[in-house]
Amino acid sequence: MRPALAAGVTSTVARGRTKSSRMIVESLLPWPVMRLTSTGGVQASASLRELLEMESPTPERLSERFEISRLGSQAVLAERELPWRRALRGESFNDEEVWYDRPTGRSLLLLVRCRASAGEALLAFENVADQPFAIRLADLVASVGTALPSADEPSALAHGLLDEVAVAVRADAVFLVATEGDERLRLVASVGLPEAFARDWNLNLTASVMALAVETGDIQEVARIEDLPEGAFRGTLRLLDLGLRAVFAFPLSAGGERVGVLGLARRKPGKLSRIERRLLRGVAGACALGLRQARLRDAERREARRLRLLRDVAMDIEAAMPLHALLRRLVEQACELTRARYGALGVLDAEGTGLSDFIYVGVAEKVAGDIGRLPEGRGLLGALIHDPRPCRVANIHADPRSGGFPAHHPAMTSFLGVPLLIGQKVFGNFYLCDKDGGAEFAEEDERLVRLFAAQSALAIAYAQQVERTQEAHRETDRLRSEFAAVIAHDLRNPVAAMTLLLDALLAKREDGSVVVPVQQLHCLRRIGSRISHMSQDLLDVSRIELGRLSLERRSVSLEEATRALLTEIEPTLGQHPVTLDVEGRVPEVFVDPARLSQILTNLLDNAAKYSGAGSPIRVTLRPESGGAALTVEDRGPGIAAADLGRLFDRFFQAPRAREKNTGLGLGLYIVKGLMEVHGGSIAVESSPGQGSTFRLWFPAAQPAQAA
Repeated sequence: MRPALAAGVTSTVARGRTKSSRMIVESLLPWPVMRLTSTGGVQASASLRELLEMESPTPERLSERFEISRLGSQAVLAERELPWRRALRGESFNDEEVWYDRPTGRSLLLLVRCRASAGEALLAFENVADQPFAIRLADLVASVGTALPSADEPSALAHGLLDEVAVAVRADAVFLVATEGDERLRLVASVGLPEAFARDWNLNLTASVMALAVETGDIQEVARIEDLPEGAFRGTLRLLDLGLRAVFAFPLSAGGERVGVLGLARRKPGKLSRIERRLLRGVAGACALGLRQARLRDAERREARRLRLLRDVAMDIEAAMPLHALLRRLVEQACELTRARYGALGVLDAEGTGLSDFIYVGVAEKVAGDIGRLPEGRGLLGALIHDPRPCRVANIHADPRSGGFPAHHPAMTSFLGVPLLIGQKVFGNFYLCDKDGGAEFAEEDERLVRLFAAQSALAIAYAQQVERTQEAHRETDRLRSEFAAVIAHDLRNPVAAMTLLLDALLAKREDGSVVVPVQQLHCLRRIGSRISHMSQDLLDVSRIELGRLSLERRSVSLEEATRALLTEIEPTLGQHPVTLDVEGRVPEVFVDPARLSQILTNLLDNAAKYSGAGSPIRVTLRPESGGAALTVEDRGPGIAAADLGRLFDRFFQAPRAREKNTGLGLGLYIVKGLMEVHGGSIAVESSPGQGSTFRLWFPAAQPAQAA
């Protein structure tokens, strides 16, 4: 190693520094570099000492002397974010930073690069402040980054900031453009553009290099505007009218979103210098944050407005507003949200192909009366019914789907339609017309109404639930009265019979005792059993309706259970012969054995009760649809077609059953409820004079259930 080179390196190195390490740094002596090792070793080149005006630059001394911030931000980096700390963590990076020298008050604009490998890192520093305006522009970046995001409206501060940019980079015109919905661009502020030109130019931004910068996300540099092709860049070519010959567009991106463009133009053709391009990127970054912050604040204001409207909706719900009144209130709020002059909510009919109701605001009652009948869902309204997606139209009259307006209808121009879904079903559509000021509805209006429609759906669903609950309460009151009447009527007869029999026995008492014939005891027992059966039926009905019917299920052989039950109850079926046919291999079923007996007993009792003496009853078992089917077939008088649909209703009794006066009309209702809680089903087929067939299906027991 040559002594001169060795003397040019300032080293603070831990023990064990190798010859190869020295050679790496020495070979980079013309450049400001620093080598760090994980063992605490530090090597700094002479050019770094010269740049920083320090004898021995070490991480500790640098931290004490300099305040460091990233270009575009005034926030001082925390200790762990300093470049040497990041380097020792093994990070590789490439950052532009402003270093403020506390003792001297000077500022350095440095490009800091780091390449880290196992156990060591190399930091390289490049002084990018090669021109007099560089530090001033760096300060401008920081001021943009601080001032613009805090402004309620970017244009309020942008004009002064753009003026500073124009001076700093020697631009004859600078402009800030924001993106809006539907790929539109809006001029926020400008310097160097006459007001009339700017107002007209605002309409041509989509045909300019500004639009291209937004589309591609790349900086667009046009050294000679006159070389651009006509048509696609007619907006940019118009700058030639002002004597501007070169234009540059920097896309503004923040939070993964392209929010606008920073543009500048010069009268003299030519390109930007490297330092101008680099520093304008920093200005563009700060402007992007400012535009995004302003957009977020505007969204917050809109959101606050929407929340206020939703609060009003909640208050309307809390006040138990009737459904129709609530719908009108929602239309009023949708108009307020979008500043629409006219609004309506078209409620779809049961088929979803037309309108069953049309709630409107903005049209006077007299005018509505002159118009005549309400809309039926044609034209634009019908288009939204058949294709339930948000729809915005700038001019209703120019839209081919429009069917025109009836006589006396007020003139309307702009239109916004948004479907209102409750769950997955379209309840209706919001129709809004004529935005305040004659403007068309924007993408943001559509977004807000879509959100409002989602919240409105909750309000409508709640109001519907309230109405259903009120109807359920009325039904409960009716059933309670019906229940009381049934109990009073059907239980009165057996209780009266028991009372008469007991009174007759008590009338024959002698010396405090009475002789009771066995026949009368049997009669009392039958009456007691009938009362007990009725009470159990009422209890089962209550449990089924409340969902509290408990089951003790297990895997059961349906064939064995049916055979055992038939053997047990056949003597109680009178002179009705019962046959059991088993077709194929019937799978086991997962049921509560006691409830299975209750189901079969009820059906067999009915078959015997309503069939002529001696008529047969046939029970059939077969495998079916992954489960087991059971049918009970009789040769009774059958059931009228008008009664079949109500056969499983609570308290329903066919005329023949009412004549016999043998129960409460709950048996088949209970059977249906028991089948459903078992996951099965029941159906009936019958014709007058042909008997009846009840078909039951049980799901097969699964292997785990069988185990």
